[in-house]
Amino acid sequence: MTPLIKAVAIIYVLLAAVAVIAIDLRIVLIPADLVSLACIGGGVLVFRRMSGALSLPWPATETPADELGVAVIDATSLPFLGYEQELIVSVKTKHLPELIGCALLSGATLYFMVFSSVFDAPDSGLQIGAYEAEIICGAGLGVLLLSLRWFTERLLLQRSRYRIGTLIGRDPGFFRRGVTYQFFDQNHERRGGRGPLRGGTNDNAVLVLYDANQPDRNVAHGSFLFHTFAFVLIPSRNRKQN
Repeated sequence: MTPLIKAVAIIYVLLAAVAVIAIDLRIVLIPADLVSLACIGGGVLVFRRMSGALSLPWPATETPADELGVAVIDATSLPFLGYEQELIVSVKTKHLPELIGCALLSGATLYFMVFSSVFDAPDSGLQIGAYEAEIICGAGLGVLLLSLRWFTERLLLQRSRYRIGTLIGRDPGFFRRGVTYQFFDQNHERRGGRGPLRGGTNDNAVLVLYDANQPDRNVAHGSFLFHTFAFVLIPSRNRKQN
């Protein structure tokens, strides 16, 4: 969870506490719904493609054929050969039905909160108990965090630079498995980070997305919830033909 998402979650919990005390859920749900809809729409605007591909250079090696190294990402073997290649990374969206459901729920809740007269009528007979209020606030928090996660992922795809990182450690964990990786930024300085362990058991590399101005702010491709990555090697299209 990024610092931004943590901050939003804390603010939401504080607003929810105020709303329960004031017995008015509009205090927390209206701002949350507005932010959720803005994040979902903003995610489409900052990175408008629902699918696409990018190309990374894959260098040649002069190592004898029986000693050639192989990078493995998501159980896909990517060998280093005696000629230059390109790594084509396909990016596709996933969990779109869930995201659309979040948008519909936020829109319906916002409409009900703003235009319904039920909340303004003391004798309407509508009673929401503490347990129901907790369920509603919990659902609102889930929708808000998912919407914000979508927006941050789309922003990362738009603004980040891409590098291949090598795994230097694995943490099987108990509740959450993870990996430690290293990579070299655009200035050839060594950087590192941690991410979830979601690939195959033989994986030894990950795709890293990082901020060019602050390379220590980076994520591995396995950290994405709404996007999936596929990898394939092709001969370099810039290679000189004999």
